[in-house]
Amino acid sequence: MGLISSHHADAYFEGGEPGGADWSHLHPRTEWFHVRELDPGVHVISEPGHVNSYLIQGTELAVLVDTGLGVANIRSVAESLTGQPLQVINSHYHFDHSGGNRLFGDIAIHEAGKALLERPAPDGLAPGYMKYVERLLDAWQDYKDADDVFFHLLSAERMVRPLPEDFNPDDYKIVPTVATRTLVDNEVIDLGGRQLRVLHTPGHSPDSICLLDESNGLLFGGDTINTGPIYAQLEDSDLEDFASSTARLAELADSVRRVFVCHFMRLDNPASLLREVAEGFDAIVHGDVEYRDNVDCLDFPVKEACFDNFSVFVNGGSGSLRV
Repeated sequence: MGLISSHHADAYFEGGEPGGADWSHLHPRTEWFHVRELDPGVHVISEPGHVNSYLIQGTELAVLVDTGLGVANIRSVAESLTGQPLQVINSHYHFDHSGGNRLFGDIAIHEAGKALLERPAPDGLAPGYMKYVERLLDAWQDYKDADDVFFHLLSAERMVRPLPEDFNPDDYKIVPTVATRTLVDNEVIDLGGRQLRVLHTPGHSPDSICLLDESNGLLFGGDTINTGPIYAQLEDSDLEDFASSTARLAELADSVRRVFVCHFMRLDNPASLLREVAEGFDAIVHGDVEYRDNVDCLDFPVKEACFDNFSVFVNGGSGSLRV
């Protein structure tokens, strides 16, 4: 299977590449980033199959929510979309949300994450994730073949891409970075004509936040809300905190139109997902769920509680993973 793309890591903008794409090819899309406008002034900058970052623009400031894996230059993509001064806000410190931080000079994170962002990554994390990328690409052929014949669910945005030609997975490193400012719960960030409220939602990690655009009814869920497995099995994850945080978010369901999440292929969701996730975590902390065995992206054993529109990974009993 092709691990490396023969194209450079340019952004793909919805509307198609010049000349179109060969949909019979294993990888109809090869650019590392997929960019799409979701709402006026809001773009997703996706690394399909891995992580979604979001560019939110006001009249005076643009915020990039997370900087992805650091595999390709997300700053050049963000700057191609806005002429406003650009500030990074990390939804939390984990490497897949802060990997591109080193490209930026203005970085904000919740106060609980400042020291965590500066901490060196555990040994083996970077090569472990590259092994996951290899397994993902190996699985892609059969998945795409089945979709081509039976399911027809894949779109350009959901096409897993090979690694960029100029990227060597053996050289991948997770670089600690330093936040230039810290955030607190309920702080309001004024972008000019648009405000974002910081909601501290610990559970996935101690510093996890969501960002709420109240005027436009948009919630950026970080890793607190997801549509694939929600990771609650990590060393610094806390199920009780997760239950409290998701219950808080569920109270917003009547005032939010759309929920944007950071992982997997269903990134744009109705507000009803907030109530579903809160109910799921409530069932978990009260012992009212059944689990199946699974593994996470680093091949670590977990227990998985499955619900209609998401699932939750919890500790599988063989220790906790630090990322």
